[in-house]
Amino acid sequence: MRLEKMPKKNSTLNYTITNFKNLLLLLVAGFLSAQQTPQQLVTKMGRGLNLGNVLSAPVEGNWAGAATEQYFIDVANAGFKNVRIPMDFFGTRTSGSNAGYSTNANTSFTGTRSDYVVSSTYLNRIEQVIQWGLNQDLVIVLDFHGATLKSEFIYTFDSSESSYTHPTSAKRAADLAKFYSIWEQISDRFQNYSDDLIFEVINEPYFHISEAEMNEINSEVISIVRASGGNNTTRKIIITGGTKNSYEAITTIGSQIINNDNYLIATYHYYRPFQFTKSSDYRFNDNSWGSNSDKNTVDNEFDVVLNWANSFNPPVAVYLGEFGADNVYGYSYQTGDLHLVTANNSPNGNGYADGGPDPNSRMDYHAYLANSAIDRGFAFSAWDDGGKGSKTIHLRKDSGLTVYDIDFFYIESFTPKITTPSTVVESNIWVEDVKDALLNPYVARSCNDTNFLKNIDFECGYSNNWSFQQIGGTIQASYEDAQFASRTGSHGAKITVTQPHNLNSVILSNSVINNDGSFDGMQLTFNVFGKGSDENQNFKLRIKYVLNGENKFSSSEQWSLESNYPLDPYSFNFVVPQGTMSVQLQLICGAATGTYYFDDFAANISVNDTEAPVITLIGESTVSVDQDTTYSDQGATATDNVDGDITANITVTSNVDTSTVGTYTVTYNVSDAAGNAATEVVRTVNVNDSELSLNNTINSTISIYPNPSKGMFTIDFSVNPEDIESVKVFSLSGAIYLEDRNVVNKEYNVDLSNQSKGIYFVSIITKDKQRIVRKLLRY
Repeated sequence: MRLEKMPKKNSTLNYTITNFKNLLLLLVAGFLSAQQTPQQLVTKMGRGLNLGNVLSAPVEGNWAGAATEQYFIDVANAGFKNVRIPMDFFGTRTSGSNAGYSTNANTSFTGTRSDYVVSSTYLNRIEQVIQWGLNQDLVIVLDFHGATLKSEFIYTFDSSESSYTHPTSAKRAADLAKFYSIWEQISDRFQNYSDDLIFEVINEPYFHISEAEMNEINSEVISIVRASGGNNTTRKIIITGGTKNSYEAITTIGSQIINNDNYLIATYHYYRPFQFTKSSDYRFNDNSWGSNSDKNTVDNEFDVVLNWANSFNPPVAVYLGEFGADNVYGYSYQTGDLHLVTANNSPNGNGYADGGPDPNSRMDYHAYLANSAIDRGFAFSAWDDGGKGSKTIHLRKDSGLTVYDIDFFYIESFTPKITTPSTVVESNIWVEDVKDALLNPYVARSCNDTNFLKNIDFECGYSNNWSFQQIGGTIQASYEDAQFASRTGSHGAKITVTQPHNLNSVILSNSVINNDGSFDGMQLTFNVFGKGSDENQNFKLRIKYVLNGENKFSSSEQWSLESNYPLDPYSFNFVVPQGTMSVQLQLICGAATGTYYFDDFAANISVNDTEAPVITLIGESTVSVDQDTTYSDQGATATDNVDGDITANITVTSNVDTSTVGTYTVTYNVSDAAGNAATEVVRTVNVNDSELSLNNTINSTISIYPNPSKGMFTIDFSVNPEDIESVKVFSLSGAIYLEDRNVVNKEYNVDLSNQSKGIYFVSIITKDKQRIVRKLLRY
């Protein structure tokens, strides 16, 4: 109903018509859905959000942007199925003051519930907002919730509060009458709304209202709702217990209440651990979440709720009504800077957030809790107080709020506060990573691990697989997330030394890695990037290993940090001794004051290769060729025990010059990947004078014909064949086609018909070791 757009003179008529149409729709919807069981409705609710700090603020819009129809459209389009709407009916929204009633014991209340009237304007407004949500097929939770509810009602049950009233006092009776009167008026207004509207009796009464008192309040409100008739006879009502908080609050609900009504849903809230979820507050300092221990705690505590619910028949339907964590680094989307935190005002701080969850941890926390609820059959509504708040999911730009992109925000220091606020307007309407974490099945963060080093870039949390230790009575140092000072990503190691001792006094250790013998003799290479805030900041890497039951250490050289991360990492090699049982990388520092930053470790494993490769010649180590011929080297092969065949890497050096008679060498060299050089191999090449003969008489008497030849030719020795030791015919490339050591005729026939055309050589050696070489052209 958009009453503000109606002409004033027809306002009553139009309001009546609009309500009549809505009533018809609601009656039909209520008839169709009223018979859902609580568990069926919880299943339908699934994943949802809180419209936090809007209608629960003393004035709508003061704490968060005013509600709009577009908000519910955004929520439904994203895939959420429910919205919990906190609303406060105390303060100026309900008339009838109780200030005059006595807080003392055994005093009398003289009024009635009719003394208290909820503002029709406020009821109309909340009805409008609820209808916007229902129009988007969302399940809506009307949650009685707010600051004046606490101050005027909840705190009055607590004897430690200044507003405490005695249980038998007139003031206590008057406050209860007012609370019940408000629920009577809520019930009457919404009695015909569909089953998709749920009532929640009260928000977080624990600590202040006892178990017995809360059971009494729950019973009375349930009776009020049921007695109002209409769809309220089966309306789902959300209740919680008193005294205890968080996951334990639900377990204090009286069993008689559960057993006496078939349409109840039990609720609990979860913000544990505060050290993480409220880490913008100076009292809480854990910016990282997601270890196995963190998750085991959630599982164990959610199982307490599940086991309690399953102790009833049928099991009680369960709703996780709130959970969440502060914005990343304590960021304010409204200002583009650190969020203002009242608890951090002087003398506790500078009034701004002094930290906050890291991005991966905040996303992981929401994802894990959301799916832990869904996996147990619970519904949930994550806490979201919009772009003005400290726990933001929907940025609430629909309310006209301008918000700023966190990607352009930079923190140099929280204390003193040195920041560069973002001035770039955010284009999205969601904190996308958290929204997606809430809507999708949980996928565990995959840490960047190697065989010998875990969480090497700290992106799974600076304390995940990393431990910090101080050795020595005088050392004073701290370890935290480098955050904006990391080299890459969002996380790194930050060690601050305020009181130095020696280089071994601060130890940052990675996980211990066990060795079953498969890494014996292997070489480990560790790299890291680092920088420092001051001069003279030194560090080392070292390996702590267990050999024969004893702790041993192997350290790198000592490095000095500069003010910026280097282009190349610091690097350290370690060869695993035979029989090593375990290894652990450690970083040691502490000899100088200042802040040390480390990020992007790396670890590689390789064979400790100390054996040189081997070169093998192809062919003879000494060869001869004739002058003015072409020399074609047969080459060599090379093998390595680690790298295998490395023939392609051989370097060949040759000084062979066949134009000049002489002795020449061809050398072969190669090194493997580890730098081991093979023993150099040498081939000797003799270049001979093809025309030179020591017996010119014999040389002149030998003839070859025909030359050129088509293939058949004759060697005419014109000497005694017994003086010939051998005849050899070979090609220009050195390939031998004939070799005969038994010449018996003066005329010696040779057939090269089956050989290719080209130049051939005929070599004749006499028994007195003279050599005659003649060229032959085969055409």
